Amino acid sequence: MDLASDKDMKTEQRTSQTKVQSKDRDMGSALRSAYQRTVDEDVPDEMLDLLNKLS
Repeated sequence: MDLASDKDMKTEQRTSQTKVQSKDRDMGSALRSAYQRTVDEDVPDEMLDLLNKLS
C-alpha cells in the first residue's frame, strides 16, 4: 500500500486551499456585482409616489 508522503500531502493541501480561495474570490466578486446592480437600479415611480405621500 502506498502512503502519500508529507510533501505530497502538503502539496495537496496547498492546491485545495488555492481552490477554496479561488471559489471565495469568485463568490465575493459575484456578490459585489449583484449588490452594485441592485444599488444602480432606478426606484420605480410608484414607490417614489408612495414615499412622497408619507412625507
